Amino acid sequence: MRKLDVTQYMVKILQPDGTRKELPYDVKEMIIQLMFHPNLKLGGTDLLKQNIIAEKILKAGIDVLLEEEEYNKVKQAVDSFRGFTKSEVELVRRVTECPEIKVKEKK
Repeated sequence: MRKLDVTQYMVKILQPDGTRKELPYDVKEMIIQLMFHPNLKLGGTDLLKQNIIAEKILKAGIDVLLEEEEYNKVKQAVDSFRGFTKSEVELVRRVTECPEIKVKEKK
């Protein structure tokens, strides 16, 4: 399993007057947008599978535990996107460096 940090982080956004303003970056929303990006060319079955993972991410608190197959779908979405900005460095780092954890079965 993988433990993905989905908490918001702060980014500095250039304002029209030339100043920079710190705003929260919605990690959950961005991951979900990437998972449904048209470049992935999702068919019906893949769309439904992506949606199950997206719902799991939306319901998560600080972290979300992903099965390896789920994690690979998130990572594929991130890896296939082109056009990131500096604001997404932390997001991409979190996904690509997502720690693998051992899960023990409760008895």
